[in-house]
Amino acid sequence: MLPYQTLEEAASALGRNLTFAETLWFNYSASKSDYVLYLHNILFLFVIFSVVPLPLVFAEVLRWAGLDRYKIQPKVRLPFSDMLKCYKDVMRMFILVVGPLQLVSYPSVQIIGIRTGLPLPSGWEMLCQLLVYFLVEDYTNYWIHRFLHNKWGYEKIHRVHHEYTAPIGFAAPYAHWAEILILGIPSFLGPAMVPGHMVTFWSWIALRQVEAIETHSGYDFPWTPTKYIPFYGGAEYHDYHHYVGGQSQSNFASVFTYCDFIYGTDKGFRYQKKILKKLKEESNAVQNGGSYNNSTVDLKSD
Repeated sequence: MLPYQTLEEAASALGRNLTFAETLWFNYSASKSDYVLYLHNILFLFVIFSVVPLPLVFAEVLRWAGLDRYKIQPKVRLPFSDMLKCYKDVMRMFILVVGPLQLVSYPSVQIIGIRTGLPLPSGWEMLCQLLVYFLVEDYTNYWIHRFLHNKWGYEKIHRVHHEYTAPIGFAAPYAHWAEILILGIPSFLGPAMVPGHMVTFWSWIALRQVEAIETHSGYDFPWTPTKYIPFYGGAEYHDYHHYVGGQSQSNFASVFTYCDFIYGTDKGFRYQKKILKKLKEESNAVQNGGSYNNSTVDLKSD
């Protein structure tokens, strides 16, 4: 809760007039406790996972010709009933696990020092902090994900998430309750290392979930803005991990590709890309009147 009763008091304390964004923040948050502001994350998660995947659902069910060619595994089609079941399972997990965790985790936010007051962070400050959050989460998530692919971790916990060998947007948070708790650590570690404003924290939670939906979408759209982010994995990159399944020792990273490259866990994916490129070139050669020797390859190489 802000320690100011009026905009004039806030401006006097800052020694300047409030910006438009700060005025909006004052009007919205002045009468709300920090705990209530923190709990907005529950609402954001519910809305994001309910709304953002909907265009992908329509594309899957209606099989729009313009989008169908971008489906990564075109032979796999989930009926609407299966997608609805996935959504219900995810919402049940939110109610039973994620929601209660949010309700009791506020003291940790107080300890690390996420603030709600004025001034608001600048755009550059938010951008730099969000970059740190993504990098920290990506690195720690990589190693936890690798651990979950050992025999015990996969059979006891991670196999639930891999029930979808051709992932859909609703399946991004579809996982064993223990995995949801474990992977909450990387998501919180960045803000703990570089604490910022509650607005930055909201942005981090929202962007991370939108990114997870995009990488589980099952569609590789050429116009997605994330194509311009250096070392970004994307839907095609993570789809391969699900396609290979339990035997996969490739593409563990959640957001970027540098960890897989550094530690040599992207070899299967790169091999597949190389073979598919070769087959495409040979197919084009045949269509143009050339000739080639048929090859049989295993695209599920690690």
